[in-house]
Amino acid sequence: MLTKKYGKEVPAINSLIQKIKEFSARHDIPVFGIIGASHLENIAPKNYRPSDILPAAKSLFCMGIPVPKGIFKCKERANETYWRAANIYYRHIDSMLMQLARIIEETGETAVPVFGCFPYDVKGKGDFWGYLSLVKMGELTGIGRTGKNGLLFNSHYGPRLILGGLVTSAILTEMTWPEQDNTGCPEGCNVCRENCPVGAIDKTGKVDRLACVRYSQKSPIFSYLIKTGNFDPSDVQLLNHVTGVDDHSMYTCIKCVSMCPHTG
Repeated sequence: MLTKKYGKEVPAINSLIQKIKEFSARHDIPVFGIIGASHLENIAPKNYRPSDILPAAKSLFCMGIPVPKGIFKCKERANETYWRAANIYYRHIDSMLMQLARIIEETGETAVPVFGCFPYDVKGKGDFWGYLSLVKMGELTGIGRTGKNGLLFNSHYGPRLILGGLVTSAILTEMTWPEQDNTGCPEGCNVCRENCPVGAIDKTGKVDRLACVRYSQKSPIFSYLIKTGNFDPSDVQLLNHVTGVDDHSMYTCIKCVSMCPHTG
């Protein structure tokens, strides 16, 4: 297990780290990591920094749970099966984050969940921005590297992890569990780019998020507003949160994950 100490460790912090480990084991969380909040603070855009979520932010926690690879290998109705699986996982992860935040706050500190799916900001005509980048949090905490399809790529699970996180005022020991050599996507592999039906992944690894979302996620009301082009972004954000998440929207493309050699 990788560990790196920063700040002043005290017995209460050691006890809290042990509680986090026990919580992760009890809830079958296979990968998680902790990093100082300053690492993301220094690179995130304004309004999307840890201090924008919690002014007293000192540490970040990020966890990942893999979607079973069989879901991506369904011969028929893979998209529908993944849609249902993702909804279940998002709710499950969010619930665990709430429990973990409460455990941290029992020590006198403060913790804020960074939920796996929503709420989020909608910029322009459909560019979704999470309040904090969970992919970047996952990379900084060492549980993966940003893959060529823009998702977190883990050495064992590939791009199948669904992520969640916490921002906390607690000064925690930096660590990655389990210890892994996460080098990212294989250098010569371009399967996700070659199989993207809308060409949203270019050769430099940049992902056109708007093209991806427009093709891969469908919400009746949101799709209608996008087509009309006559809407207020704040109205779209509100409507999308109450009518376009969880069971109210549909994933229509998962090729960048299902075609990845590490998924099979």
